[in-house]
This record gives sequence, C-alpha cells and structure tokens, in this order.
Amino acid sequence: MRTSIKLLVALTFSFAAGSTACDELGPDDLADLSDGPVGFRDDECEDPPLCLKNSPYVGDYQFSNIRTRENFAAPDPSVNSADDSRWQLGALQRANGTWMSFDFLAPDAEGRLIAYDYDSDTYVRLDEALQAFFMLKIKDYDTNPPTYESIPMWIRHHSVAPSPSAPTFNVWTYSIAAMKAPPTIDYLPAGVPASLPPAIGTSPWGGTYYSICPTSQHETGKALALQHVVLNIDGPAAWLEDGVEDGSYDLKTPSSAVIACQGHAFSKPQEFLAITPNSDADPSVPGERSYGLAGYNAAANAYRAFYDGAPRTVLGTPVNFKDLAHNPPWFDQTTSSHLPPNPGWPIVGHYEFVLESVYDDVDANGDVLGANCYYTDSRAPNGIHRLYNPPATNPNLPGWSSMQSCGATQSSWESFGPIGAFVAKLIVYIP
Repeated sequence: MRTSIKLLVALTFSFAAGSTACDELGPDDLADLSDGPVGFRDDECEDPPLCLKNSPYVGDYQFSNIRTRENFAAPDPSVNSADDSRWQLGALQRANGTWMSFDFLAPDAEGRLIAYDYDSDTYVRLDEALQAFFMLKIKDYDTNPPTYESIPMWIRHHSVAPSPSAPTFNVWTYSIAAMKAPPTIDYLPAGVPASLPPAIGTSPWGGTYYSICPTSQHETGKALALQHVVLNIDGPAAWLEDGVEDGSYDLKTPSSAVIACQGHAFSKPQEFLAITPNSDADPSVPGERSYGLAGYNAAANAYRAFYDGAPRTVLGTPVNFKDLAHNPPWFDQTTSSHLPPNPGWPIVGHYEFVLESVYDDVDANGDVLGANCYYTDSRAPNGIHRLYNPPATNPNLPGWSSMQSCGATQSSWESFGPIGAFVAKLIVYIP
C-alpha cells in the first residue's frame, strides 16, 4: 500500500486534497481486501485486452481538476476541503524550439490537449510541441491567514493509440510532473528539463520534476484528460460533475477538465471503452462518444467494484464490461475474443462470461450507488446445472444481500443501470 499525501490541490491542475492509504479516498477503504473474501475481485490478470485490469484507485494525489483558462480558480476535488487553486504563466515550446505563452489549456473530446494564446489567436496541440510549463498556485484556507504555494508544472505528450473498443477513437496520454518532492518512491523522477521558458531574472522553472502519477506493475505514471468535467470525492465515494460552468463547450471558456492517471478507475472508461463523460456530442465530429456523466460514473464504479459504500477490488483483477445503454452496444467485452485462450481450457467444461452485477450512478437520494443488482439465477434448463460461484453466493460480502437480483435475462438488466460487469467462469455440465 502507498500512503498519499496532500500535495497538490488545484490547478487547474487542482490535485485533490487528501490523507489516504492505497491511493484511495479514505484510510480504511481497502484495508480488508487482502485478508479474505470481501475483496471478491482479487485474482491476477496479466494483459489487456484479454481481461482489463481493474482498479479501486481514485486517489487524491493522482487526479486533478484543471480550469482551462489561466487565472480562473479550479474547484477542489474534495467536497470537505477549503483549498483553492489556479494555474498561471503558461508557456509552450513549439516543435521548432521557439516559445509562446498561452491563456487556455484544454482537452478535446478524445482528451487531446490544446494550448491557446488569445492575443495571437494561436492554437498548438501539445503532441505537436516539445513541452509546456505552467505555474500552479495553491491557496490553503485551513491556515490563518491563508497561505499560498506556487509549484512549477511540466507536461509533455507521451503517446496516442486507438482504443481497443473503437479503432476510430484515439487515446492520448501525457507525462505530467511537478517540481515538488513526491509522497513515495512510486512517483518517479521526470528529470530536469533540457530547455526552459524565457524568464526575467532567476528562472522559476529550473529543477528536478516528479511525476504526479504513480508507477507500478499496473500503473504507467502517465495521464489522460477528461473534457468538461469536475472530479468530486467524499470519503470512499467519487463522482464526476459538469465542468462547463457558465461557458459553452468552446475551447475559449473557463471550463474544467479532469486529469486521470492511467491505471486508475476514472481513466479506464475513456481508455478501454472509448467513451467520454461530458463531451458536446456531435456524430459528425470524430471522438464524440459521450456516455453522459451518469453513465461514465457508473462505468468508473464498475471498475472499482463499488457497493455498500466502498470499493471491493484490487489492481489486476480480471473483469469485462458490456454497454447496456445502447443497441447495438458501444462496447462489449463479453465476446469469445475476450475469453481465456483455447487450447488451454480444462478437458471438462468451457469458459463463458457470467454477469457479476449491473452498475448505476446514484440512488434516489443522490448518493453514489455503484452496484445496483447482482446476478443470482443459475440458469439450469432441462436439469443441466452450472457449477460456478457468483459473488451473490458469498455470505462474507456485505451489502450484496440487500441488493436486488438482476434477473435471469439481459433484457431486464438495462433497467438497473447502463453497464454490466462480467467475469469469465469455467462452466461444467453435469447431466
């Protein structure tokens, strides 16, 4: 387990306040996962896309709300915190080595970051530039009088690749680093920039930078950007809200976006399912696959196996998802190509996907819901019985017994939420 610290709370790369263990949102959220069957998603999965790696992590250090406009305050991801932040002094180095200032930094629908200079009406995509810098200023209201901290930030394009769920949807990743000592050794040094923005007098940009995203067996240290949203956290619960504020979907507004670390729950729907939370959906524009805020929150909670007020999974767990909100589905990881490879199956029986649960956004009270029903039907036609153990049969899983049954057929599942989580089970037929 890593212990996160309250380091960056803003930005517009506003980093959530925190005090947590395991990069989670509360110190005890994942404490039981390694001790017994409560963590029912606890097996290892080596490589996507055969099975996508699950993540309980939302994190307070790894995620940030970014206000797209310079000198506009960004909301703190923690609903219990009084911190405030904004970015200043944006500087980008073009591919030819020259420098330009920028007033806006925002992702498009696919998460491709763009810097915009208002005076010259100039757009530069970060993947077409060498690097960019901005100064993060954090105001801490917990002190009297309030205190300020300025942290230089360094951002570079890392890679772009088609999503496994939609070849026409690109996944853009970035290396984002802060000139600030990291909380643990999992946040690797990003190095010292070879060239720095022009400065009058002593440059504020020189020094060693450290990644804001952790690196581990299942975490790359890179980040994605989510358009027009704000991340909120409250204890173990986490959700996205509308980040457009009083502007439009145009780039040149003080809208907000979320920086989501690769390997964590809120990056995975965009990366692996090719859906976005809150883009201005336009079928004629590439990358516009808006799943809606409620749908995206449900998908993130499905990755976290969130129910009964806490996540119930660990990194590396095999889990597959299917879109229940559209016909035909926008994504479907329950096809034969996602099953364990054959040959390699046992002599008796075969693998198929069995529903674990259907996930939804919030309940009638507005509380983060997560799992909304669990699969209970054994589907035993003609006296043929399946031998498997879905989570619903485990008496040590608190919260499941109070949930509804999803029912036996997929035609009823969509009424419980937009996304279903499935696990590959070995099915043995006994006549």
